[in-house]
Amino acid sequence: MVQSKKKLMICTICFIVLCIVVASTGCTSRAPQPVVPSPAATTAPQPVTLVAFTAASLKGASDRIGPAFSNATPGVTVKFNLDGTQALKQQIENGARADVFISASNTYTNALKSEGFLINETVKPLTYNYIIVIVPAGNPGNITSLADLGIPGKKIAMGTSEVPVGINTRQAIAKLVNSTFDSSWNSTLFQNVVSYETAEPGVVTKVALGEVDAGFVYESSYKAAKPETLNAIVIPVKDNALQTYTIGILNTTSNRESAQKFEDFMLSPQGQQILTKFGFRPSGA
Repeated sequence: MVQSKKKLMICTICFIVLCIVVASTGCTSRAPQPVVPSPAATTAPQPVTLVAFTAASLKGASDRIGPAFSNATPGVTVKFNLDGTQALKQQIENGARADVFISASNTYTNALKSEGFLINETVKPLTYNYIIVIVPAGNPGNITSLADLGIPGKKIAMGTSEVPVGINTRQAIAKLVNSTFDSSWNSTLFQNVVSYETAEPGVVTKVALGEVDAGFVYESSYKAAKPETLNAIVIPVKDNALQTYTIGILNTTSNRESAQKFEDFMLSPQGQQILTKFGFRPSGA
């Protein structure tokens, strides 16, 4: 009887101790902490360099356009490949990488469109230009009018028949023959041509250096020239050939979004203002 009471007492004590331990553990346990997700890693956007195949006659304007576009579009810069439009077309057809095409001739733009190189809906008129005759400062050839271009012995430079400035030069000359001069003037003028250039800046250089007496170039090149280096003889609008420049995005671009930003910039008031400062016309007027 006594042993039974002892066993009961021991069991009771053990039960009490167990309850105390359980209660103590419950009081000191911590509530589960909420899981806070770690912040997502952020990656800075990679800089983008666009390649713009651009008609050589935009050389002066491109020096201003590049920095202005980069300032307006942080992280994106543009590199200009300047050449005659016909040469740029051939480079693209031969696989040269580019993002944007700026052409001085609808003929070459339309050819690239038909061949599938351009995103057609992005091709838009960009700016306009007229043909003008320039002579060196001091005018050593004594050319004071369009009629003087038909005097035997004068030295003249113009673009080849494939380059846009050369195509438009020939159109203007043909109009002048029909309206003002005759076939003799036309024949002598072409006999006086001593230099055919594959890019419009080549004509400007020949005249500025005094290697020729006169040259047919774009109005924009004359206005962009250094002061007192060139003089100009204007071709009347009725006899002139208005050149339309176009811009479009190539379908091989790997930077479509940035290329679109560049095109939008070129068509924006800021881009058009730069072109106007360099002698381009914002409309066909």
